[in-house]
Amino acid sequence: MSIPVWPTDLPRRVLRQGFSQGFADGRLSTKMEAGPTKSRRRFSSAVKPIQAALDVPLDGKMRLERFWDEDTAGGSLPFLMPDPMSDGLALLTLDGVPLLDQDGAPLLNTAMWLVKFGDTPPSAANTAGIWYRVTFSLAVLP
Repeated sequence: MSIPVWPTDLPRRVLRQGFSQGFADGRLSTKMEAGPTKSRRRFSSAVKPIQAALDVPLDGKMRLERFWDEDTAGGSLPFLMPDPMSDGLALLTLDGVPLLDQDGAPLLNTAMWLVKFGDTPPSAANTAGIWYRVTFSLAVLP
């Protein structure tokens, strides 16, 4: 069985509005009798929480729903997703000049996340006609 991959017919980048990335938190906190809580590192590799949104037409909403239902077994399986912040960006020299291949085309970064859908399923709101804004949470796995 292979790891599901984000569908190529869905956007590779999420919307800036509605996107947030939290820090991985592997701390264990203990409440003290008085004063602040005592904290220590519990895990060196913790998940990074992500909030994201996509604007898609009706067929994109249906494709995402099928990915949720079938490929990730109702959101219970991890999957590979292009890193929306760095996948597809041109590689640059220290001077900011794009690196090119032998044909003169820019070399592009490939970056994937191993993620799981968050605790709540994605939700879709109709924004205009056949367009939907789909919001969802992800956990980027270490």
